[in-house]
Amino acid sequence: MTTLAGAVPRMMRPGAGQNYPRSGFPLEVSTPLGQGRVNQLGGVFINGRPLPNHIRHKIVEMAHHGIRPCVISRQLRVSHGCVSKILCRYQETGSIRPGAIGGSKPKQVTTPDVEKKIEEYKRENAGMFSWEIRDKLLKDGVCDRNTVPSVSSISRILRSKFGKGEEEEAELERKEVEEGDKKAKHSIDGILSERGKRWSPGTGQCQPRVWWV
Repeated sequence: MTTLAGAVPRMMRPGAGQNYPRSGFPLEVSTPLGQGRVNQLGGVFINGRPLPNHIRHKIVEMAHHGIRPCVISRQLRVSHGCVSKILCRYQETGSIRPGAIGGSKPKQVTTPDVEKKIEEYKRENAGMFSWEIRDKLLKDGVCDRNTVPSVSSISRILRSKFGKGEEEEAELERKEVEEGDKKAKHSIDGILSERGKRWSPGTGQCQPRVWWV
């Protein structure tokens, strides 16, 4: 196909059966919402703009009918990553609305009821870690994923109420590691590694045995 000098070929949306370029830069097309691009599946998307709501509804509807994400991706011409992200967000929050892009999340304020529950968990099990308390708040339905306090917030509450926090948890974790090391020495790998050492009278310690081949 030849064009006159100085003429610019008109951009058109490629058909479903057309072969798309395998380069890292998709084709650019003009849409009513602005300059868009064509992905490898033939679908048009606009950088920086969320997927339209009617397509989001369709993705969730097809998933409810048991259609796999990879099939949804091909039929709607939406990337597999985008489909998975929308379905995960819907499963976690029950919403199909796009999340905010950029910026910091607002500071989560822990309610008095949640603080009382955290204190209750700690009294019932003094050795409970902050992340375990956070998981239990979710499991017991005290909070959801949008309202549950962070691990650092829970640690801060424990320090203010009990005078315990990260230092005590670090000590407990250190003891758990030591116990794990002791158990590992009695395993098959631990026994073999001990047999592979020889006693050194000069240092009074076991030194790794060197095998000459």
